[in-house]
Formats: sequence, structure tokens, C-alpha cells
Amino acid sequence: MAESGHQHGGMHWHPGHPGQHRFSGLSGAVIAVIMLAGRGRISRLVADLAVAGRDDRVLDVGCGPGGAAREAARRGGEVTGVDPSPLMLRLARLLSRGRAGQRITFKEGTAEALPLDDESMSVAWAISSAHHWADVPAGLREIHRVLRPGGRLIIAENLSQTGTGHKGRHGLTEARAAEMAAAAEAAGFTDGKHDVQRAGRRTMAIVRASRPA
Repeated sequence: MAESGHQHGGMHWHPGHPGQHRFSGLSGAVIAVIMLAGRGRISRLVADLAVAGRDDRVLDVGCGPGGAAREAARRGGEVTGVDPSPLMLRLARLLSRGRAGQRITFKEGTAEALPLDDESMSVAWAISSAHHWADVPAGLREIHRVLRPGGRLIIAENLSQTGTGHKGRHGLTEARAAEMAAAAEAAGFTDGKHDVQRAGRRTMAIVRASRPA
């Protein structure tokens, strides 16, 4: 039986699982707690790679409970966190009530349908969320739409060695990261590249690209 998925540029993308269905009820609350644990180093790594600072408008795609959004806000950026899960958004708002939280807006949405104006952001990142996207090429095109010329894109996923099993499906192999970088260029980005970075005990597959200036 043929696998279902999306074809783009010779690459076969498997549909993700929309967060509003996966992250609800008690199981969603448990997942949220897990997401909060140990993510600080990943958030700092991604913010460093994006060179996120005071003059930036940062988009966190699949923001979950908002840890990376708060990291960007602490660096002085104006931040929009987007997630399809009402539970995650409620938790993100609850945890973002301090001074940094005043610089964050959380909105319901998906990578494929971002509730943002054209060319309204200068940085966009997706941390451990791109594997949930229902349509990766569409998500990349949508992020390209909302980034300003010269805007920076960072996608960070756990590095997977095999791409199979639970851990494999919730991450990227180096080969898949290379495909993601190529897909970003097909969506209109330039300088698509991928590498591997350490964030504490985690090894992350990183994809980077820029919207042409």
C-alpha cells in the first residue's frame, strides 16, 4: 500500500498531526509539562542562532507553552507565538504574565495558515514542531509570506538516526534536514543550509534559511 503524504521537489512529506487534536485534556497537560522541562537550552540556542534582539519581531511557530517566545521577549523582541492547541495557548498566556510576557501575543493558528500580515516579522522559528505540520511546503511558503525581506528562518528538531519509530517520527535525520533546507529554497528562501548543534544533552538538527533582501 502506498504511503500517504505530500510530494514536493522529489521529497515525500508525511502529514503531521494537528496540535488541537493531540494536545488536549489530561494527556495534553502532561505533554505541556514535558515540553517545559529541559527546553531552556534549546530556546537559547535557537535565539542565538537567529541573532534575535531588541529590534526584531519574532514568530514562534508551534509555540506550545511559550518557553522560546519568552526567551525572545527577554532579549527585547516583540513576539507572536502561534499554536493550534487552545490548551497550549492558555498555558502559554498563564506562564507569560511577567514583564517579558508584555511583549508577547499568542494566537491560534497553524504553520499553513498563519494569522499574520505579509512581511510583518523579521525572525521565524519552529522548535520541535515542524514534524507536526500537515503540509511542510505550504508551511514554508506561509512563513516566507510573513517574513520581511532579509528575515531569518530557523527550524530545530531532535536529531534522529533512523527516521523510524516514535523518536524518529518526532525529529529529523540529517538527510531529512537537507531535504527541509532544499524545500525552504523551493518556497522562496535563499541560503538554505542544515547542521547539527548541541543543546545541553540534546543533539538538534538545525535548518536555516533567509528571505531574500
